[in-house]
Amino acid sequence: MLKKLFYLIVVVVLMSFAMHKYYVSITEAAYNTTSQNFEIALKFIGHDLEHALEATGIPEMYLGTDKEIEKANEYLKKYIDSNFQLMVDGKKVSFKFIGKEVNNNDFIYCYLESEKIEYPKKVEIKNSLLIETFPEQTNTVYLTIKENKTTYTFNKNKVSESHEIIN
Repeated sequence: MLKKLFYLIVVVVLMSFAMHKYYVSITEAAYNTTSQNFEIALKFIGHDLEHALEATGIPEMYLGTDKEIEKANEYLKKYIDSNFQLMVDGKKVSFKFIGKEVNNNDFIYCYLESEKIEYPKKVEIKNSLLIETFPEQTNTVYLTIKENKTTYTFNKNKVSESHEIIN
């Protein structure tokens, strides 16, 4: 009896980590007027990100563990580049992958930095991160350019948005 109860508890605990009701990522994109570039932080639920990467054919990466694969950052950048894009004044922005943080609370943060960009007048954002794997996925983007702060929500029905900058 005790053995069955133990296994039941283990299954419930494991399922609580594997299945959840909400699928969300948060992106903070800020234009740094001093360095004239965008600094971007993306926050993912770790197991959702790894599942989405595996669904695209990327091998299991074991992010943040001793078994993390050598090309993990390269795979992350490639995935982010194909699902998150900024166009500034009609030109696609390229990003340098600065690094990642993998926390014990199952959050993964990825940090990007753009090349030098003159002060933007119009920004177009495309964010389809994780949507191909999780149709319920919602991606929130907080865009900050000087005093202009705007929030966007992306999902399977809306993956892009434009923003005119008011000086």
